[in-house]
Amino acid sequence: MALSLFILTSWFVCILTCYYVVRPISIKLVRFILTSFLCILLSYITCQNLPRYNTLAIFTVVICWLMSIRLIALTSFSTKTLLTFQSFLLKILWICFPILPKKTAQNQWPIIHSIILIIIKLLINHWIYRWLIKCELGVSYQRIFMFYLSLTTISYVLDIEMIFVRILTRNKYTLESFTNFPIFSLSLREFWGRRYNRIVHTALKESIFEPIRLEFSSPTIGALTSFIISGLFHVHIWLVAFDDKSSLLPTFMFFFLHGIACSIETNMKIQLPEHVGWIITHTFLLITSPLVVRPFIEKGSPFLILNPTPFINVGWIPKLPLPNFCPR
Repeated sequence: MALSLFILTSWFVCILTCYYVVRPISIKLVRFILTSFLCILLSYITCQNLPRYNTLAIFTVVICWLMSIRLIALTSFSTKTLLTFQSFLLKILWICFPILPKKTAQNQWPIIHSIILIIIKLLINHWIYRWLIKCELGVSYQRIFMFYLSLTTISYVLDIEMIFVRILTRNKYTLESFTNFPIFSLSLREFWGRRYNRIVHTALKESIFEPIRLEFSSPTIGALTSFIISGLFHVHIWLVAFDDKSSLLPTFMFFFLHGIACSIETNMKIQLPEHVGWIITHTFLLITSPLVVRPFIEKGSPFLILNPTPFINVGWIPKLPLPNFCPR
């Protein structure tokens, strides 16, 4: 508890220092170096000795990276934008509380429709969890698809929080949605840019892509840098979660390859038919996904046992019947 309080206090002091001391410095490179040093040091202290196979440890790494990325961008690249300390702090804390005005949010259904979708996601996610716990470990495309389906349906937790925010604010505010039906993506740019993990996408777009695009007048450099940072970010997650050094390079290469592919898409003048774009997009995702999901699938059962999906033990929630076979 004392360590947690020390870490939280240290991050707040870091934010204060960046706003009042570092941000007024006129030399951009100096601002960048000082802010990066503070963020790297605090992230190292925060992520030290985190437990393996632990969801909270993964969230801790995610928060450290996203807050650092946002803090570096606001301190180094956005000094021409007038920000009060309150606005500066809220932009940092948005990573933890991604609240948006309802009128600016995307993928917002009527509340009753959202509740129905939550129920469907919950039932599917619980079904996949129980099935994966039952089955032996091993990497296959069937298991990769199950992992992908589990990852997209676990968003029912954020959807429940979103419902409460909308009700409490009388539908004036909501939360940024985690996904927007990524299975319907017709291109890799649509998958990463508009449909999958929108919270991380927003942080990377505002804090890396846009500043670099403006700095170098090149969306390609901005996109590649965003994917490279995302690759390093996920490498750190896998290292903390599984301590599997053999997966670090493949994980990074997954995001680097997708950065190159998205850059090619951006500069390609050919407009593919929608069904062709869908097939190419999801084939590429399926072929490259073993690079990044292998550690989780190989060690999935211990991780799942230690981190049960939310509400799995609630007795009154219906349980879908499990198949009598395992994905190969």
